[in-house]
Amino acid sequence: MIVPPWPNGGSANVFEACVAAHAAAGRDVHLLIAPDQPSVCARPQDRADVTERMTFAGAVATEVLLPAPRWRNWLNRRRHRLRRAAGNAIDFWGANVAARRLPPVLRETLRARRPVEMIHVHHCWNMPLAVLLARRTRRSGGGRPRLICETHDVQSQNMDVIEGSRWINPSFDRAALVEAETRMCRMADLLVHINTADEKVFRERLPQARHSHLGPTIAPSTEAGLRALRVGTRTPADKLVYVATSNYWNIATVVWLIEEVLPHAPRLADHLRIYGDVREGLQRVRPDLHAAHSPLLCGRVARVADAYAEACGILVPALAGSGSSIKLLEGLCTGRPLLGTTGVTRGVPAELVARMPIEVHDEAEAFARAALGIVEARDSFVRRGGEVFDRHYSNAAFRDRLATILGGLQD
Repeated sequence: MIVPPWPNGGSANVFEACVAAHAAAGRDVHLLIAPDQPSVCARPQDRADVTERMTFAGAVATEVLLPAPRWRNWLNRRRHRLRRAAGNAIDFWGANVAARRLPPVLRETLRARRPVEMIHVHHCWNMPLAVLLARRTRRSGGGRPRLICETHDVQSQNMDVIEGSRWINPSFDRAALVEAETRMCRMADLLVHINTADEKVFRERLPQARHSHLGPTIAPSTEAGLRALRVGTRTPADKLVYVATSNYWNIATVVWLIEEVLPHAPRLADHLRIYGDVREGLQRVRPDLHAAHSPLLCGRVARVADAYAEACGILVPALAGSGSSIKLLEGLCTGRPLLGTTGVTRGVPAELVARMPIEVHDEAEAFARAALGIVEARDSFVRRGGEVFDRHYSNAAFRDRLATILGGLQD
């Protein structure tokens, strides 16, 4: 399984769940962490740190791709110039991943000619490396493994990818992002999409490819902690909790909560708590807001369940973006009331949304009123939403869906 070095955030939940699902099916899982830029995980201590934080239960080995060898520096610099000229982050990141060296345990595994059933890729820019590994496996007599690509998002519409492309080349062509994403996805034997809206985009771009929908889940370790919050009858504290990593739309959402929502209900500041490294992102982008509202910004917690333990309600607004909201699933698992915007239910069937304990408001004033309503009603707090999570988004449901998808791949 090839994944980016992202120990936090939504993607890491799916990484961990996939490792557990493959291990439960009796497969030996080798987790290969693929840094997308030369400076990422360049030092041994950085590689050791990310390996420790991404060692998931069920993986027989977890390793980080090594920096490119010295003799390839000239070639890599030339490749980087070419990718910069192409002007899009997907090509640039794909080239950097494919240029790296394989770590020792994976090299020994390939040298031993153990059969490799599949290469499960997360995020399309890791596909060029997957193709290289598949060719090496076939040359060694182990047969060609199946290549599975989980898209996670429509990357060509992802603002973090767009901003990365702008950093590479301010005059980049947006059409080149679509072309690069489509080209890399075409390399896969199967494309797996996190929601039906994204699946529709990719089916239109690649009508001849094989597609499947695999709804998201949360990390198995997180699920266990959040399930524990359903137990007992004690009324939770009066906190409204928002948990987010530092990406473009999460930072924009925090700005919206502070600048647009709070002015309509200033006393919400006594109840609002924002967890996660979105705090660092806000400090970088809007240091004025960070300084003025630092008591609201609690930073990262060791366990996600710790952030939600005292919540009488969970905020899950999403201003834009693709993919799926892990925040929504975490909230459902706790059984606490949810408050979001229409973006958080993107790609979720309407009949499921109707069964969730969620209010949806896109206008800041209505959102503020609903937030106050949750605080004021906390004495009549009722846990709901667990059934929707258990049936549709739990790790057990995820394992069953993945097994069905992979079983169909053998046809």
